[in-house]
Amino acid sequence: MNTAQQILSHLLTCGPASRAELARKLLLSKPTTSAVIEQLISRGVLAEIGQGHSTVGRPPMLITLNARHRLIAGVEVDAGRVQVALGDLRGVTIDVRDYPWASGQLGRHIRAALDDLAARHATSGVHTVALGLPGVVEAGRVRYAPNLPELETPGVLQELRDELGEATLLYNDVNLAAVSEARHDELLVYVAIGSGFGVGVTHGKTLLSGHRGRAGELGYLPTGVGTTLEDLLSERGLARLLGLHTEQLTEQLLPSEPVILQRPAAQPFFEGLTLALQVLSVTLDPARIVIGGRVGGRLFAHLPALRRQLEATLPFVPDLTVAADAERAVSLGALRMAAKHDVQDLLHALGTRDQRPVSA
Repeated sequence: MNTAQQILSHLLTCGPASRAELARKLLLSKPTTSAVIEQLISRGVLAEIGQGHSTVGRPPMLITLNARHRLIAGVEVDAGRVQVALGDLRGVTIDVRDYPWASGQLGRHIRAALDDLAARHATSGVHTVALGLPGVVEAGRVRYAPNLPELETPGVLQELRDELGEATLLYNDVNLAAVSEARHDELLVYVAIGSGFGVGVTHGKTLLSGHRGRAGELGYLPTGVGTTLEDLLSERGLARLLGLHTEQLTEQLLPSEPVILQRPAAQPFFEGLTLALQVLSVTLDPARIVIGGRVGGRLFAHLPALRRQLEATLPFVPDLTVAADAERAVSLGALRMAAKHDVQDLLHALGTRDQRPVSA
């Protein structure tokens, strides 16, 4: 690493520091450290944020990453809408908005949404975009996307990159939802129930997506009566059990604790969910299972009953919770991945610049 990369890496890991502290911690000369810091401040990479603490003399000025040096975006592509989150290099959310989308010209719709959001915040655009797609991203195409089959058309992903730029990251949507809930040193399972059914797994901040990105596709499990788990654990499946159209179910699910879920007709839905939770508990031994999605995010009142069912049937049971922000989990997870990628890209870019060599 050159001097600029060392300084930025230290600030990212340890937080704000003074020029003297950076020189001491990185074993650099004070003149070299100050000169490189001034270069990075002039480029907008770093910023001064005020004075630190000092027991003797004038308090030092603290230096930190200018998190808005580059803006990034996280996008969820879902049936009927595109949700776009704008954020900074630390993955902090600036704004989140939904944009209607039915089908066709997905790249143009996302580009228009990004331009609209950037204009609202007086910025010229975003540097990296991470997309969450309702399917498995595999070998340059999307597979297993029954709720948005047009995504499986060959060439769709390249069209997205052509429209949005090569700095476009593509992920499974539920994997990104898991990232939004991930904690250090914790094996987490995210169960999403919405237009479809899927599972995402993280270990610490690392996404576990399987050999070919297919980990967590439990929706394909047969139930033994000629259906699959996704036939039960989805908006479409739950609406069918309750004798409703999907649009009617959406309206009924608006309250935080929907009464409609207490109907006896919904019992097969909860039986299917219990089966999924049992399988995940004994195969992965997670510290926590988070339930989210447009349906899953409304199950808070049912957590005690689900816990009791697990405790009655399993020797060990993970913590069971509802997503902190089920409506935005995918786009917020996408922000995290975009920020992580963009910081690494920034570090790489600093390495290609003509910096002074590291000196003691």
